[in-house]
Amino acid sequence: MSRKAFVPALAGLWLALAPTMVRAGTYPQLVATKFEHGAALPEGVAKPEPTFGEVDRSKLPAGAKVLSAARSASGRLWIATDAGPFRSTTEGFEPLEVGPRHPEPGQPEVHWNTKVQAVVADTLGTLWVGTDRGVYLCDGEQWWQKLGREDGVPYEDVRHLHLAPNGDVWGGTPSGAWRLRDGLFRYFAGRRWLPDDDVQAVWTDANGRAWIETKTGTACIEDRPATLAEKAAHYERIVRARHDRRGYIAGIDLRAPGDFTDSIFDVSDNDGLWTAMYVGAQALRYGATKDPAARAAAKKSMDALLDLERLSGIPGFPARAVVTDEEIAAGVRGFSATAKVHAVGETANVWYRSPRVPGLWCKGDTSSDELDGHYFAWYLYHDLVADDAEKAEIAAVVRRVTDGILANNFTLVDHTGRKTRWGVWSPELINKHPLFYDLRPLNSIEILMFLKVAGHITGDAKYAEAADGLVKDHHYLLNSLLMRRADGRRWADINHSDDELLYLAYYPLLMLEKDPARRRILVESIARTWEPIAGEQSIRPERSPFYNFVYGAATGRRCDVEDARETLRDWPWDLVSWTTKNSHRHDVRLRQEPGLRRINTTLDRVLSPAERTQERWNANPWRPDWSGDGRHEADGVAFSLGYWLGVYHGYLSPEE
Repeated sequence: MSRKAFVPALAGLWLALAPTMVRAGTYPQLVATKFEHGAALPEGVAKPEPTFGEVDRSKLPAGAKVLSAARSASGRLWIATDAGPFRSTTEGFEPLEVGPRHPEPGQPEVHWNTKVQAVVADTLGTLWVGTDRGVYLCDGEQWWQKLGREDGVPYEDVRHLHLAPNGDVWGGTPSGAWRLRDGLFRYFAGRRWLPDDDVQAVWTDANGRAWIETKTGTACIEDRPATLAEKAAHYERIVRARHDRRGYIAGIDLRAPGDFTDSIFDVSDNDGLWTAMYVGAQALRYGATKDPAARAAAKKSMDALLDLERLSGIPGFPARAVVTDEEIAAGVRGFSATAKVHAVGETANVWYRSPRVPGLWCKGDTSSDELDGHYFAWYLYHDLVADDAEKAEIAAVVRRVTDGILANNFTLVDHTGRKTRWGVWSPELINKHPLFYDLRPLNSIEILMFLKVAGHITGDAKYAEAADGLVKDHHYLLNSLLMRRADGRRWADINHSDDELLYLAYYPLLMLEKDPARRRILVESIARTWEPIAGEQSIRPERSPFYNFVYGAATGRRCDVEDARETLRDWPWDLVSWTTKNSHRHDVRLRQEPGLRRINTTLDRVLSPAERTQERWNANPWRPDWSGDGRHEADGVAFSLGYWLGVYHGYLSPEE
């Protein structure tokens, strides 16, 4: 059976298919615990203090400090000191010459100026030598084999090495630490993992935990057995504890870095979109598990989402956000009574008093982004969660919003009586106007999705008729083939926020569209964004569970499930926004090209989410560096939406 058969009415089929489609079991979840300099480590944990008793210091240069020492299979002792490296002889020690003395044919060269900084030996007597040019594996005599950037070493200036009993290799550098396990390197840097990046020592304990000492503290990095279901529950606990503002779900600000004891809600332009994505995740969770907690969470946030229209005082207009006088007095961020509407030529205030509820402020100038999320959430909640009474409530709001868009020539009108800056789907604007034509592909797909969902929920044929007019008279289906093409075909011009909105629109549209002629074009549209095309950057290399599972569910094609699973497993347990930096790494290359976007320097590949910043799917995963001071915490909805989409459609087991 193709996965496109997993339409909402058949959601339960995953139970029968899961055994042949997924694999269950735990995985090692990386978790870091940090200790300030001088703080006591847990009982039984202590930094090893080698005495190097086998080293006759009288045979070394006066005052030389031994940093590390190891004995090769031949019995010769290698020593790294602050006065340089040495090797034992029958009389004492001699300065170590790096590289083979008599190179064999085809033997790799070793740069003459390579600086030896650390040395350890494995049980075979092979020496692992940390240098400023990577790691060398040596037989103690003639053979030197490099592990460097070409092999995946993230940072080559290796000053500390540790061979763990489980086979891991840990490297400490002045720019973080790395681990080699089963042929793959993992990089640990920034406050997500370490107190600071200047590593002074690395060791492991009897429980397999790695301890990394830096100049300002010590970090414990451990693998905790976990399942993706447990991880989803972990993020849901975070949402419930800190991110729920009367049903509106979004990130929060922290008054002190990494300190959750005093957090602050932030009322953003995208409260509706972020909350809608949370509703979608919980609706999928309920559709897959029938967990009452999922229904309760989805209902609370759906009621809040519907209130954005019901309390705006303008039938058919969902406010961007709402905030109470009490919340403002409590210090909520993001509200300014004097802030203006962003539309060109507008002077009106963007916040206005709700005519429906005393003490409530509503934010106008709602964008197409918000409505994209609203229709996505309305569709999923209606089909997977709602009872008859709730379906009627949703249908009433859907009808008012969609009728308002139609009545205003495919634009969204707010409290000013004029269209909002980005609430634009009219043919006259997105097909012909020079200021709006770049919205053509995305907004064409959005409005077709809006009308499809409205017809599905209300049963009113007029919405299909409106869509027919856009398709037949204004080539809106053909517009969809321009997505990520035209000006956006170059990687430097790709808008990753539009990618998120695009897939939120693709999902309901393709799940509901049954006409073969229309599906033919729409499937080609999504395929041209996800499938690799020579000379263009597609979505597939991003290994996003959200994009992959939308693509698979909507088309029935293969969608790189294992890549999506790996991304979910690597998603950081800690959701605090610490700085992540990768532009200095030795195992990546930077791409630079002039373009329309603000960030035109990217990496040559997408790194693990454990090594970069990705709070939401609208972020550029190719971006090398992200700043963060630890004063913001994400809500984890990006993970939850991708995860529950995968579970609902049978790509993932709820047990794994």
